[in-house]
Formats: sequence, structure tokens, C-alpha cells
Amino acid sequence: MAALLVVRVHLDWTAPGHYENGRSLPCRVCATNTKMRDSQGAACHQSCAEDEIARELLGAGKALIADERVPAPARSLEVAR
Repeated sequence: MAALLVVRVHLDWTAPGHYENGRSLPCRVCATNTKMRDSQGAACHQSCAEDEIARELLGAGKALIADERVPAPARSLEVAR
């Protein structure tokens, strides 16, 4: 019997950079106009981005998920000895 796997993704888009007032563009996923922007500045509904990530997680398992609220760790500049 196959098990049912449910993936729920919730992105925090409360930062002002996720909304562009006065300029609607087609969502990169569903092509419906939106004033919402993803972390790269592309037009995208929050629900579309969440669904896209959930589908990646259910897919081949090769998804690289980055939390926009946490800055990426700095890489060390030390030279290996």
C-alpha cells in the first residue's frame, strides 16, 4: 500500500521587497498579474512559489531550499595549508 506524502510550504513574504505597489506583472508560474515579487524580484504569487517548492520536494529530491529569512553563511577566506 502506497503512503500519502503531504508537503506544506509557507514562505514569509512580509518584507516590503515582496510587494511592488502600482505595478502588476504576470506571475512567472501562473501568468496572472500580481504585485508580489519573489526574492529575485520576479513577479510571483506567494502561493505559486510555495506550490513550486512543494512540487520540487515531492519530485526527484534534488531541490535546494533556501530560507529567505536567514542570510547564507559567510564562506571562509582562509587558504588551506
